[in-house]
Amino acid sequence: MLKNRFKSIIILAFMLLSVACGKTTEAIPTPAEQFELNQTSSAATIEAMTTSIVATDLISQQSTFEALALSTPSPIPSRTPILPTPGETAVLPTQTNTPIPTLLPVQDSNCNLASFVEESIPDGSQFFPGTAFTKTWTLKNIGSCSWTEDYSLVFVSGSQLSTTTSIPISSSPVAPGQNVTITLPLNAPLSAGTYRSDFKLRSAEGVLFAFRNPETTFWLEIQVRGDNINLADTYCSATWESPIGQLHCPGQPGDRAGFVYSDNRPILENGYEDDETALWMGLFNANDAYLKGSFPAMNIPEGAKFSAILGCRPGKTSCEVEFSINYLDSKGDLVQIAKWDEAYDEKYQLLTADLSAIGGRQFRIVLLLKAKGSPAGDEVHLLGPRIQP
Repeated sequence: MLKNRFKSIIILAFMLLSVACGKTTEAIPTPAEQFELNQTSSAATIEAMTTSIVATDLISQQSTFEALALSTPSPIPSRTPILPTPGETAVLPTQTNTPIPTLLPVQDSNCNLASFVEESIPDGSQFFPGTAFTKTWTLKNIGSCSWTEDYSLVFVSGSQLSTTTSIPISSSPVAPGQNVTITLPLNAPLSAGTYRSDFKLRSAEGVLFAFRNPETTFWLEIQVRGDNINLADTYCSATWESPIGQLHCPGQPGDRAGFVYSDNRPILENGYEDDETALWMGLFNANDAYLKGSFPAMNIPEGAKFSAILGCRPGKTSCEVEFSINYLDSKGDLVQIAKWDEAYDEKYQLLTADLSAIGGRQFRIVLLLKAKGSPAGDEVHLLGPRIQP
């Protein structure tokens, strides 16, 4: 019993000693308990970091609000009207109305259009100074509008060879698809040289036009010669006809209706080639046929004469013709000046004729070729036909 009591005293003394030293004995956690403690610690760390970030952001926003509260606000524009000072009249603002544009009618670009058909007095035609002549153009209305009596031909540039700058194109309307021939009287200048005049058409509204290219004109171009006129260089200014009517110029070799054309390297009846322009003339295929070329009126110089070289085409052994130079008098009658007979003999003949009887006046010169019986093989050359002082 005493022994047990001793043990109790020892245990009690040990416990008192532990309390007096302030020491406690901690239990060692198990692995499961340690994992649970780690999770709790991490969650506490994250919560602490989040709290810090939120607190920092709140402090930043509060600083911004305080700065804005301390700054001076921009003044708001006043809408109070400015009142005039005494003696001044108040000017009220006016409202500007944008005008509505007036829509003009758009003209059809195909309304007024022309195309070229043919003309008289081809470019390069020769005249003596002061010669009066007539130029014609035949045009076709290829537009969608009719050309009324108020449409006209107008001079637009170049040398003015007419006494008027505009003439009506027709005395009656020219419907789309129809042709019209415009005739204009002209005068060759008194000085030698080359002259050109350009023209257009003008609508009733005053619009100038011609062909599809709006810049294009139609024109005439002539040469005024003070020395001589070579009829072979201007032969298509003449009107050529045979028994069947007017012929096209230039014609086609061998045309049975008759023909005339020029040749810059002709082979003459004697077989020699020449370098001067010649006219080849052929007759209509009928007995007593003829070919007549009437040139525009020209001033015939004082003491003028006509010259040329006449011959048959080489190899045309049946060729036999009569050739003459004539003029039209004031009554329109044909007056002969001189004539020559020509038959194939492998030779040509030189022609000369005195024009003194008509010198100093204006006449139309007419060249006339006639068959003597059958016209078979009647083809001739007229080399260098000239009228000169």
